[in-house]
Amino acid sequence: MLFSLSAGIQAQSVERKGNTFTQVSNKKSATKDEGTATKYQYVDSKGKVYTVMLSSTGKAFVWKTSQKTGKAYKQYLPEIGKQINPEAYKDKKK
Repeated sequence: MLFSLSAGIQAQSVERKGNTFTQVSNKKSATKDEGTATKYQYVDSKGKVYTVMLSSTGKAFVWKTSQKTGKAYKQYLPEIGKQINPEAYKDKKK
């Protein structure tokens, strides 16, 4: 019974700015890896130009926008990543 009561309780983070308290999201998306821009560009088959980004692990990607939902997503480009950052794509043997 105690477990069922604690299942509904979630930790909340609150910031105080003067007399105003604001709830801060604890979701993983709040700390999203935006990536680091490179000097390289990627042109897709429709002719749209994107800046090639590197993730925190060194993998190459571009930010695209879904036509259905309008949300941004990452499209990873391993062929390009292997050329600009080959260290990130080496097989790690255990």
